[in-house]
Amino acid sequence: MELELSAYSLATLKANEKFLLGKPIEFYDKDSKRAEIEKILLELTVKQALKRNTKLYRVKDKSNEISENLAFFAISVGNISVNGKKIPSAVLDYFILNNKYRKFACEPDNYTLGIELFREMLSIINELSNHIAIRYIILEPLKKEEKLVKFYKDFGFDFIPEKDTTWMYLDIKELN
Repeated sequence: MELELSAYSLATLKANEKFLLGKPIEFYDKDSKRAEIEKILLELTVKQALKRNTKLYRVKDKSNEISENLAFFAISVGNISVNGKKIPSAVLDYFILNNKYRKFACEPDNYTLGIELFREMLSIINELSNHIAIRYIILEPLKKEEKLVKFYKDFGFDFIPEKDTTWMYLDIKELN
């Protein structure tokens, strides 16, 4: 499976709002509470994208062997305070995989969908940093869930060194 990432334009978002606020993806099925949280977060993300506060992307199978949406993610620009200074950052606002395809291998390296997509997302942010000032990538794992925290740590993320924070960061210099 080879991934195709498409950023939603505002016009496309408006045209697909009803679909996106429905069930455009198979949410996590092992925990109905988590599935409901994932759905609510997608709804909030769509609303923020309609206000142009984040950029929503849809991920499909390039070959069209799988016609369903594989994933959605959203990126925005914000900042992080470090020693009282605001540092420009890319914010990973939303990241969800279609539950049915979480373990599928992607071309060319046979990584799972989650790993391959996250590599692509980091590549997009790295490319953005060539055009706008971005020093860090920040994200907040859902309820500090252990598997998610480990996933992000494997990519070099760590918790922001503040008391009681749930946010993680990666210095963009680590991508080069």
